[in-house]
Amino acid sequence: MKDVILHIEHLSKTLGRREILHDISFDTYAGEVFGFLGPNGAGKTTTIKIAAGLLTLDEGEISIAGHDMRTQFEAAMAQVGGIVENPEFYKYLSGLENLRLYAAMRDGVTEERIREVVHLVGLDNRIRDKVGKYSLGMRQRLGVAQAILHRPRLLILDEPTNGLDPAGIKELRDILKSLAHNEGIGVMVSSHLMSEMELMCDRVGVIVRGQLQSVHPIDELIAATTPDRAEFLLRVNDPARATGLLSFLPEGALKMGEDGTLDLVLPMAGCDAALAKVNRALIMGGVSLYTVSKKENRKLEDVFIELTGEGGGQIA
Repeated sequence: MKDVILHIEHLSKTLGRREILHDISFDTYAGEVFGFLGPNGAGKTTTIKIAAGLLTLDEGEISIAGHDMRTQFEAAMAQVGGIVENPEFYKYLSGLENLRLYAAMRDGVTEERIREVVHLVGLDNRIRDKVGKYSLGMRQRLGVAQAILHRPRLLILDEPTNGLDPAGIKELRDILKSLAHNEGIGVMVSSHLMSEMELMCDRVGVIVRGQLQSVHPIDELIAATTPDRAEFLLRVNDPARATGLLSFLPEGALKMGEDGTLDLVLPMAGCDAALAKVNRALIMGGVSLYTVSKKENRKLEDVFIELTGEGGGQIA
């Protein structure tokens, strides 16, 4: 059974007269990357700030590696590393000097540990350069190194890929997956980049208007919301004739695209048999069928839009 690193139960938060979070409950585990998704203002950052000890909780319970945040705050926070805003460093110092300054504020962080985290985030060749010469991606990696210096059980990152180019995003994604899967750290990350979250995360939670909508492994979430239809693209030599030959299909099942391809929609139930019937009708009618390709499977972005709806987050 997986170790629960972050346990949140019936969490609620009110600012003034506005309820920011309402009765949120979920767990994150050691060795996984947990994605926290939601529209702007849905409550992601508020939840993350509470878990990182930057905001107080009004109602509910939070424990980190078994330490209750209300009664064992210091012990709980000792298990957390994070980047909630952009990481800040002394730009006139080297990356190594910055890490040594931070290490001096933590018990038990040795030079060996500093070298270890530098290697984990891939900064071996640049760690002695001044931070002012670092790219944004390098500063993000240095921020991760700083966050894990004290060997936290939980790493929390709020929008860590903001401003990064594709290469920087991939580098950070690989680092976070390695920290979770190889080092056993529980990683909780929020992002607006659905394609990256799909590649990075093992499970995701979706929050809308301060309420948690679902928590599922990525594959299960996409599968659970997959429609009961399959879409195919057909390339033929005579689209007009093919349309006539397939007049037996239900209304709306077949459409001709601007490029002459045919867009075919079939029910998932009996899909193979129906597709075989279509193929047979075309070939027997003298139409050359060049290719049949299934349209791209649904992605996390499709599921996110479906779950959140238009204007899903209204709370700041």
